Amino acid sequence: LFRSGNRRGRGQSATLRVCVTCRWKGLQEMEDEAIRPGERLFQLVRDEAGPDQKDRIQDIVCLTHCMNACNAVAMQRGKTPLLMTQMAPDRETARALLAMLDAFNDSETGMVADDQVPDEIPLARPLVPPGVSRSRGRS
Repeated sequence: LFRSGNRRGRGQSATLRVCVTCRWKGLQEMEDEAIRPGERLFQLVRDEAGPDQKDRIQDIVCLTHCMNACNAVAMQRGKTPLLMTQMAPDRETARALLAMLDAFNDSETGMVADDQVPDEIPLARPLVPPGVSRSRGRS
């Protein structure tokens, strides 16, 4: 039996993908050279995730926003993905990402109001290239 975690009951819940190849803005090394900051953030998010969030956290190799690391994206079918960048690989940011995952999941379109974005996430924006329409209809 499949059980969706979506509070709206319309399919699967939102997922959070954290880039594990990110290097943290200008820093090539941290205390533990073997673990990139993106991987560290991914591990912290997994550690902080509640039981209803754990299976919705995934790693991803490169979101192509390397100059703005650390990066993560919230995704859900039918919604515009939300890219979050310029984050530190720390526990506070991990908690902020989990709050954003829930806010994104609860939103109708994937848009999260600026006043709902925690300070630990300096930049959150829709992941749609300029000039690209999300509409599938024909003109």
